[in-house]
Amino acid sequence: MKIVLMVLGVVGLSLAALEIPEHLKAAVKIMRKACLVESGVDEKYVNQSRDGNLPDVPKLGCYILCFFEHAGMIEEDGTIHFNDVLHLLSPSLAETAKYVSEECKTIHGDTRCDTAWLTTKCFFEKAPEGSELP
Repeated sequence: MKIVLMVLGVVGLSLAALEIPEHLKAAVKIMRKACLVESGVDEKYVNQSRDGNLPDVPKLGCYILCFFEHAGMIEEDGTIHFNDVLHLLSPSLAETAKYVSEECKTIHGDTRCDTAWLTTKCFFEKAPEGSELP
């Protein structure tokens, strides 16, 4: 499940694009519900987050942070680890993910929520086609 959360949360690719097995889709849906509650973000902003559009809503960063935390991908200082799962992706997805992670790295904000949002925003800008929050 950590792999799925990282790929979806960091790279921002849709479930359909990754052809994730049904049993993992259910886990992502559970995590989505938990992170909506934990962050307090309105679900409409998550649903609007696709194809390069990432609404500038403070709680949306906390929603993204929730995924990073549950995937074990973010340090206390806000550094986000991207390269841990590149070898698990298909070659075309891995190439896109590698390019985007090298371009964006971790973009630190004032809070960990800001860092999650700014970094994900960069991913959405560098690879907008098919980008979507889980």
